[in-house]
Amino acid sequence: MNTMIEKAKEILNNMTLKEKIGQMTQLPPNFFLGKTKIEVSGTLRYLDLVEEQVYTAGSILGIGGPDEMIELQKQYLNNTTHNVPLLFMADVIHGYKTIFPVPIALASSFNPDVAFLAARVSAKETFTAGIHVVFSPMCDLTRDPRWGRVVEGFGEDVYLTGEMAKAFVLGYTNNGKYGEGSVAACIKHFAGYGASEGGRDYNTVDLSRLSLFRDYLPAYKKALDAGADLVMTSFNTLDGVPATINPFLLKTVLRDKWKSEAITIADYDALNQVIEHGAAFNQKEAALKGIKAGLDIEMSSSVYMNYLEGLINEKLVSEKEIDKIVLKIITLKVKLGIFDNPYSGADIKKEKELIHSKQHLELAKNAALESTVLLENNGVLPLKPNVKIALVGPYATSKAVIGPWSWHGRSDIHSSLKDVLADNLVFVSNRHKIAEYTKEELDIINSADVCIMALGEDASLSGEAHSRSDIHLPDNQDDFFKEIKRIAKKTVVLVFGGRPLLLSEFKSADAMMMCWFLGSSSSEAIKDLLFGLVSPSGKLPMSFPMNVGQIPVYYNHLNTGRPTRGNDHNIYTSKYLDVVNEPLYPFGYGLSYAKFKYSNLELSNDSIKENETLKIKITIVNESDFSGNEVVQLYIRDYVADIVRPVKELKKFKKVYLFGKTKKVMEFELNIDDLSYYDSEGNLCLESGKMAVFVGGSSDNCLSKDFNIDLGGNYE
Repeated sequence: MNTMIEKAKEILNNMTLKEKIGQMTQLPPNFFLGKTKIEVSGTLRYLDLVEEQVYTAGSILGIGGPDEMIELQKQYLNNTTHNVPLLFMADVIHGYKTIFPVPIALASSFNPDVAFLAARVSAKETFTAGIHVVFSPMCDLTRDPRWGRVVEGFGEDVYLTGEMAKAFVLGYTNNGKYGEGSVAACIKHFAGYGASEGGRDYNTVDLSRLSLFRDYLPAYKKALDAGADLVMTSFNTLDGVPATINPFLLKTVLRDKWKSEAITIADYDALNQVIEHGAAFNQKEAALKGIKAGLDIEMSSSVYMNYLEGLINEKLVSEKEIDKIVLKIITLKVKLGIFDNPYSGADIKKEKELIHSKQHLELAKNAALESTVLLENNGVLPLKPNVKIALVGPYATSKAVIGPWSWHGRSDIHSSLKDVLADNLVFVSNRHKIAEYTKEELDIINSADVCIMALGEDASLSGEAHSRSDIHLPDNQDDFFKEIKRIAKKTVVLVFGGRPLLLSEFKSADAMMMCWFLGSSSSEAIKDLLFGLVSPSGKLPMSFPMNVGQIPVYYNHLNTGRPTRGNDHNIYTSKYLDVVNEPLYPFGYGLSYAKFKYSNLELSNDSIKENETLKIKITIVNESDFSGNEVVQLYIRDYVADIVRPVKELKKFKKVYLFGKTKKVMEFELNIDDLSYYDSEGNLCLESGKMAVFVGGSSDNCLSKDFNIDLGGNYE
């Protein structure tokens, strides 16, 4: 590392101030190339740059492929004066061209190994395109399914989010071994973006410091500790200050508390947008506040380029501040090897060999198999080999199942459900209005052994800038389901979407699976699950509400002074008049074709001291003939503390495969840090007292035992 820094210092010392400032600016490729193969999202402001400034830019947002990267890098190096190659960054969220399940689906796998492999494939393919940094993983905790970017994250739980984010970073960087097939990771969005008010994108966030440290920040920290090199700021305000110029986030937390030297980068045009927030009068003030807050790189705006030099001349900013930032940027470029080879990774031939290779598609299929959640099943699944199927609904013939944020992915080259189920189909239609069906068609549906209804929201309804106030399945698909159920012998509902949806109307189906958007091998995976070649093992990473009025509804809520308990007839408790407090489907829920039974929960001690660990054992039995995976989930509860604690907190999970009619003893360990909690200053605290351990297959279905913590006083 010291050698890299020394090399970077040598390069930095030979740069002019204008060239240094250019390194702090990221531009889209269309500033250099007349025609690009990508479409840059959002509104690109008029940047008011002259050619000399353009050829000092330090990095590029997005690229069309290796040929375009090579062309652009050559053009840049032929026109620049400092010979510092461009760094190429891009939104590679759940695959480059081989597309994996969307992140919320991958979180359903409860398997960090699956996330790691998805990131490794993404990195290998991305590397061949000449991309050096990916804007992933998204570490934002999300409790509001109305927010479109739920699809991009890992759900409502801080521990699960952290474990999946960590796995992504390790996968992208190949466990920190930069070189062939590895890319740097930029975590996002720092911080609290998932708490946007009303689930509306780009909206205000108002969090207590306690909630921020307890629920929202730990996943970012875990991803940084795993080796993420960059941190992207979020669009929202926090404590009334836009995150992009928020010194508490970028200095107090990131630099002082966490001791991180990760490069900070604004989201798209976000530094310029602090003016619209009302946090800066003009671009000059925005530039000053950005530097003083700790923002290193601005994306797709020219605030730094046009105003930093003047601020230095006015002695409002020192050149030493600029040097410190640019040294980090140059060091990253040295680390990624682009001084040794400015076209590092870009390889047209290798890209063609890797993209959609048999191995990559098989890994995408395995991820899809583990990411699907079986919500209902009264015995209709798995299907018999010779079953006669009527296949209806908008996703019956659609190939658009790779989901949002798959900008290099192609839907048209993959199979539809119609394609993979062809041998069993007696009828197929993508219509989802009963009035559009003839009597003859309805008779055929009635005669089939089972009607599979492929329903859901379109991929264009989730993702960035795609928030929804109504999360029912669109176009009255619930009415369509009711009419088909009335005539079909058996119904299986497959739900596609990028968020938890309102599914109460579909609970009466004979079977229902949450298929999310499963990527390039979606249809093949769903077929294997339907016919029982693999048993479903996904668990929900977010609670599914009964109605929108319950939002936010999540498992690890705090108790109140007047909690509602079972059949308590006291009306003066915290509850609704028109719906229960509980969600339709809770966090961690998911069925299997196998039947798992938990028993014999054992704790190593009924009391532990500060330097001791608590060992937990539980027996899990597969009582069925089906083999399959089960996610064993361990939660805790701290009954009494100086700060009110959640009713349950996920602390560990393990995915275990059990053959039919077998059993296994699962073991876990908890230490004092696992049992501690954050206060409003971000410090870990713990007091002596009673706690509980819960172990089971869902947050609402666990065995439990109490134990005590004896610290001989307070632990903090």
